[in-house]
Amino acid sequence: MFAVKKTPLPVIDADYLFRRIGEGFAIPYKPARSELLDGVFFQTGLRGGLGLQCTDIVHLCNLNTAYALMPAGTKVIVKLEGNARVRLDGQLLDLDAGDGDAAQPVATVLTLARPVRFTRSSIAGTRERMVVITLSPTWMDEAGLAGRLPGRHLGQLAWSPSQRTLAAVEQLLRPGDAEDPLARLAMEGHCLDIIGDAFAQLLSKEFSQDHGLAPTHYRRICRLRRLLDSGTADHLDMHGIAQQMGCNATTLQQHFRQAFACTIFDYLRQRRLERAAAALQRDGVSVARAAEIAGYTSQANFSTAFRRHFGQPPKYFRSRL
Repeated sequence: MFAVKKTPLPVIDADYLFRRIGEGFAIPYKPARSELLDGVFFQTGLRGGLGLQCTDIVHLCNLNTAYALMPAGTKVIVKLEGNARVRLDGQLLDLDAGDGDAAQPVATVLTLARPVRFTRSSIAGTRERMVVITLSPTWMDEAGLAGRLPGRHLGQLAWSPSQRTLAAVEQLLRPGDAEDPLARLAMEGHCLDIIGDAFAQLLSKEFSQDHGLAPTHYRRICRLRRLLDSGTADHLDMHGIAQQMGCNATTLQQHFRQAFACTIFDYLRQRRLERAAAALQRDGVSVARAAEIAGYTSQANFSTAFRRHFGQPPKYFRSRL
């Protein structure tokens, strides 16, 4: 049975959020009151690497929240109401649906090519009504959607939710008994309706892919990125990576830089730092062990690179356990 995370009471406090959202979640500035939100908030994992978060809440106080590291994935977002300010690696996520009678639904498909730092700021008295569906790389592969849309990190593609999608969102915001297998199948069906609407619209658009690569070349570069993400390529040189991909090394490097605006080994270095951060945060490993995970023989060099990438020293991540 999947673990289902739903609110048992209409008032949500800090302890509830810490338990339900999980590792890496933080409230940097503790509010004066214990009750933070009023309404419904839950997260759950569905089959095959599909994730769902539903939010229908009123903010009871000004609130700042953060994740040390949010996993990579493709996110299909539909917001019915809300203007909380969200930043990913410091970049503002442009997704303001307005508040109250002036609210207008907005929707986007957001690409996270690698884990990101997430911060969110909201104002007392405002309401947030939205659904976020997370598609893992495995889910995208099995659905045949990998590489079909431009995949730059933090790239957004806006789309217009249909009435069917808006109805599906309303159903998801009233999940009933989410532990019931039939209810979970219904939730999965609503998610697929929303995903289908988003991708049908976006794939029918004649937008130009700003990386300028042919579709077959872009799909190969997306496969390479998944190889780098997996850790399999950590100990390969460029020749070994090119052999894995069945492509000339020079061409592979050119196409990767064209698609993702960094070199293959810069990306690999970033991913290893992110895996080290996850080990610090999730497992509480020592800084020395984290340096090994990231491929550094010098702990001092690791700490410098880590601070440059995350804006905080490694021990800060470890201290949050």
